[in-house]
Amino acid sequence: MVFADDRLAAQRRTLRIAWLTLFVFFGLFLALSTWVIFSVWQWYLTATDTQTATLVVRGLSESIVWQPAGRTIFQGVRDQQPLSEGDTVRTLPNAGYGQVASLRLFEGSQLDLWAGTEVRLTSLRTTRWHSSTLEVAIEQLNGYVRYDVRADQSFHKVDIRVTIGDAQVVLLPGGSYSIGLYPPERRVMRSDGRPALVADVAVRSGQAIVTGMVGQPIHLMAGQRVEVDPAGMPGLPVPARWELIRDGGFSRFSEIEYNNTTRTDDPTLPRSTTWQVSGTPNLPLPERGFFRLAQICRPPNSTLVCPIEDFRTAAWFYRMGGQTNGFVTSIRQALGVHGAGIDVSEFRSLVFSLWARVDYQSLPAAGDRGTECPIMIRIVARRSSPTDPDEERVVCIYTATSDDALRVRADGVFYQRVEPSTWSRFQVNLRDENWLPDYRYLRSVEIYANGHDYDSRVAEVSLVGTQ
Repeated sequence: MVFADDRLAAQRRTLRIAWLTLFVFFGLFLALSTWVIFSVWQWYLTATDTQTATLVVRGLSESIVWQPAGRTIFQGVRDQQPLSEGDTVRTLPNAGYGQVASLRLFEGSQLDLWAGTEVRLTSLRTTRWHSSTLEVAIEQLNGYVRYDVRADQSFHKVDIRVTIGDAQVVLLPGGSYSIGLYPPERRVMRSDGRPALVADVAVRSGQAIVTGMVGQPIHLMAGQRVEVDPAGMPGLPVPARWELIRDGGFSRFSEIEYNNTTRTDDPTLPRSTTWQVSGTPNLPLPERGFFRLAQICRPPNSTLVCPIEDFRTAAWFYRMGGQTNGFVTSIRQALGVHGAGIDVSEFRSLVFSLWARVDYQSLPAAGDRGTECPIMIRIVARRSSPTDPDEERVVCIYTATSDDALRVRADGVFYQRVEPSTWSRFQVNLRDENWLPDYRYLRSVEIYANGHDYDSRVAEVSLVGTQ
């Protein structure tokens, strides 16, 4: 009887072990099956295919080069050339004005490249089996690029981002954006040996998100822009307007430093890097005109009585003594970084303005030639190509008892009469028909006095571009 009980207990123990083993292996089977199903599902969801972009040559193909992924040498390009992940495109500084090349992405978005630009296609991917995710990653290394992102995307999640130094910009679908990279006033080097650049991110339409090294992301709406410093720190959003004149308030240098730009005998002298002073012809000192600085109240206040916060500095052109020969006292600014000029093809509006005041002029109206004015403005531009000749638009601001006093008009000069000893506003949109409606390049702005005796001033010189 005892042996029968032992056998029964052993059988029950064996049966329990068998069932336990069966359950363990069944559990392992279920776990393995679940893992396989989950892995296949994840692979189905996340598997991606690489896509391509197409290079469209709009300028001279000799001024555009590309670097295949994994290579170190740049090569020549051809129109409609396909580009892949890791490829880099560079447009040379002499490529011309406006869009010299475009990259058409596989899903319909487009990048327009200006001269002196370099971009790398870091990622061009879509999910393989479904329309879940679109991923486009671009590294902009230099220059100016306009990004037009397609609106009607067929993907549920669209991730289009641009890396600029140590910051990133997310571009939302259906927008038009621009990113420009340019050197800061003081040269800074990155840890990788490349020069650090300031980034200018602007939104025409749509929305963008700028993320720097630290701090909260900056959300940009249509009509806003933000600058990102060389350390990757974005500033505060501001209206998308660009002041193209440097030092329009004549406050960055002293009177001596402005006038030192006329001297070539001592290159070590501190001098202005914004306005260049000159005087012609070469007359004895008592017969020359002078450039000076004058403290004024903010125009149109013609007195010297105002709160301290309203004090301004004016450029003052002065020549007296009953002179009988003509003399030009001039200040000139070469526009752009290092005076290389400005490509203004993106600007639909270019508003030039200043305050002008004429206290005295010895010649009536604009003189016998129509160009002897106490305040003159010359804007030098080129129409569409670096090989085009320089063209100019000239303004004469004068004072007279009436418009009838202006008996001589020079060809190509715009005249504006102002009241004596009164601040008057001069403003013009250079995109208007009679000015520079379709010109792509501005070289310089010059303001000068021409005549015998004159006493005139200008203040708050500005040239504002908007896209």
